[in-house]
Amino acid sequence: MDQLIIDTLVLDAARIDVSRIHSEFTEATDRSERLADAVGHAALAERVQEFVNNWDHRRAELAEQLATVRDNLGVIVEGFAATDQDLAAALTEQADTYPPRMSQVPV
Repeated sequence: MDQLIIDTLVLDAARIDVSRIHSEFTEATDRSERLADAVGHAALAERVQEFVNNWDHRRAELAEQLATVRDNLGVIVEGFAATDQDLAAALTEQADTYPPRMSQVPV
């Protein structure tokens, strides 16, 4: 195989999607706290609040992991973009000197 093709647009779109999911996870606290108030029954509200507390802890862990994935995708996209630019510059520079020109030797 003589080609490496990386679709950085797909990777960047994945980074954006993960970022949106991360935002949903980090902003969900207010909504989940209001849920217990909305059920109207004290015992059920207590169970909902227990679930919310457990879910808040797990959601915080997931949000941290999503942030890591988002940041890593950003580094990957930037790395491939920089590598692509460096390779393009190297090819452009090489085009000026390749193929080597032999000096004319009198026969």
